Amino acid sequence: MPAPGARRVESAARRLFASRGYAGTSMAEIAAAAGVSKATVFHHYRSKRALYEALVGDAFAGFREQLIPLLDAEHDLQGSLREFAAAHIDRLTRMQGTMRLIAREMLSGTAASGELFSSGEMSRNFSLLVDALRRGQARGTVRADIDPGLAIFVMLAANWFLFQSSTLIRRSPDLSVTSSSDAYATELARLLCLGLAPPAEPVREDPP
Repeated sequence: MPAPGARRVESAARRLFASRGYAGTSMAEIAAAAGVSKATVFHHYRSKRALYEALVGDAFAGFREQLIPLLDAEHDLQGSLREFAAAHIDRLTRMQGTMRLIAREMLSGTAASGELFSSGEMSRNFSLLVDALRRGQARGTVRADIDPGLAIFVMLAANWFLFQSSTLIRRSPDLSVTSSSDAYATELARLLCLGLAPPAEPVREDPP
């Protein structure tokens, strides 16, 4: 667990990075917001980039430890998708500062952000989720003809967009299901599992 001084630095840095971006935040501003000296900030983190990567890395590690085990596609696919979606929305809501920091970096399009996300913890987490669906395909609990990467992308993208735009989305009568995280997670899991096409009617045999 970080020392109290480090926690204050991290809390201040998280707020500033989320509101101003990485380039728009200085170590001096972080120190001032944390109520500590600049030397104290550098005592805990050797550079601004090291501090930033520590914040993002902790978030991705927490995601991996808390959420990825919920996706059990080899057994109860729909139930595990529902549990994962509900837990993901809850995590996004509880960690708004960190999540907005990550979203800002993802949308920045800089070379540094591309390196941070394509070759780092985020990429690893995504691959672990895709692997869970592939194991389901191997076991026969997930359709073999779907793209598991796209399925995971759709689920994560839907959760992120709901988090980012929840105030507007929940006003729409056509999206009333999003007013409850549990109802949303249930319907998203149902949609992913069953799709949009109506179930095929069983073939009736003519009586002899």
